[in-house]
Amino acid sequence: MILASAAVFMDYLDTSIVSIALPAISADFGAGSSTMSWVMTSYLLALGSTLLLFGKLADRVGHERMIFTLGFGLFTFMSLLCGMSTGIVMLILFRVFQGFAAAMMVSTATMLITTRLPEKMRGVGMGIIAALGGVALALGPGIGGILTEYVSWHWIFFINIPVGIAGVILSLVLIPKSESKPCVKQSFDFAGAVLLAITLVSLLAGLELGVSDGWTPTVILLLVIFPIAGFLFFRREIRHPDPVLSTKLLLNRTVMWASLSTLLMTLVYLGVIYVMPFYLTGPYRISIAAAGLIMLLPPVSMALIGIPAGALTGKVGCMRLCNIAAVIMASGLLILASGIFNSIMPVIFAGLLLVGLGMGLNEGPSIERITIHSPPELQGSSGSWIFTVMNVGCVLGVAMFSVAASCGSGSADMYTSAGIAVSCLAGFIAAILAYVTSRLARDLIGC
Repeated sequence: MILASAAVFMDYLDTSIVSIALPAISADFGAGSSTMSWVMTSYLLALGSTLLLFGKLADRVGHERMIFTLGFGLFTFMSLLCGMSTGIVMLILFRVFQGFAAAMMVSTATMLITTRLPEKMRGVGMGIIAALGGVALALGPGIGGILTEYVSWHWIFFINIPVGIAGVILSLVLIPKSESKPCVKQSFDFAGAVLLAITLVSLLAGLELGVSDGWTPTVILLLVIFPIAGFLFFRREIRHPDPVLSTKLLLNRTVMWASLSTLLMTLVYLGVIYVMPFYLTGPYRISIAAAGLIMLLPPVSMALIGIPAGALTGKVGCMRLCNIAAVIMASGLLILASGIFNSIMPVIFAGLLLVGLGMGLNEGPSIERITIHSPPELQGSSGSWIFTVMNVGCVLGVAMFSVAASCGSGSADMYTSAGIAVSCLAGFIAAILAYVTSRLARDLIGC
């Protein structure tokens, strides 16, 4: 449980820790801002496009312990190479391989929880994974800022090395060996894997570039490719005898509706984490350090409720907790928008706390909910599916809140209080939709 949580923590931390160091890296390498955005984007694309692939591999051949441990080792080695990079192209290349390694770790993390822990402890395990993931996302910029300012940007990567070495050693010692699965007669669905990669890369790259560079013809082309490739992928998966994404997941009502609800909740949480520093350091005019302390409120409240939420699943039920979480999230966004409109900091504090509580109450139960409704032979695929959904939700959240704040502000160059409040109201609508989709999931199995 601790090892699986550490893997997810490292992945989420590396998703967010780089952002604050990009100006320093840019100054060192003499690269422009458009090039620098690929230091983050390359990692997200490599991660998001291969999560399902490694989950499927674990389902086919077993050996999730080996895949997890190799992922931990490769992630550690790539962190070393990223920190030693002497040019921007080299750094981006190593970030791609770091994303592949993160996919190996994360796709098997929930599988280890469901196959290695007693049934009564699985809810707690999922709660810990969820809580640490959310905390890592929010803590990343703060940790990265301290390391970049007082040591050097290289240490945002070197910090992974001792944890990674310990993780590899403990994985070999503590995790029981996996049993090999019988040889699968059907050939691996390589065409499906390629279509999946094209689908996710076109979506994630299109949204990332749209937010950073504007809605250029290239971005529009990527967003046109996304639904076409997605349609071809889903059509192939339904027809293939051993698809990358099984129809047992695709056509499972609970899995699909619960996944959509999880995506919407992740979208809202990351949108708030993204847009609020602009308000605090812009219209409200407080220091970056003070803004960083205020932005600890969501992850701290998320961490405090995450583990108890996992323990409560057996008593209250996953569906009820997810429903309550969506209501709390929606309430938090209304309060947050009100606080921003009226510039009342205690109200903003309350809104941020509720957003964190909503996410913390939702993530563990939603992961367990999707996992237990997935067939036992698809635990690797279901785990990687969950984190693929969250990965897409992260990118969508930044894109949606950015567009809403720009529209509300009348400009993309500087967000106004009104614009950021409008983005929170857009998030409120997304949270209501998360509640609706959570109810539509209709759990068939009790957590």
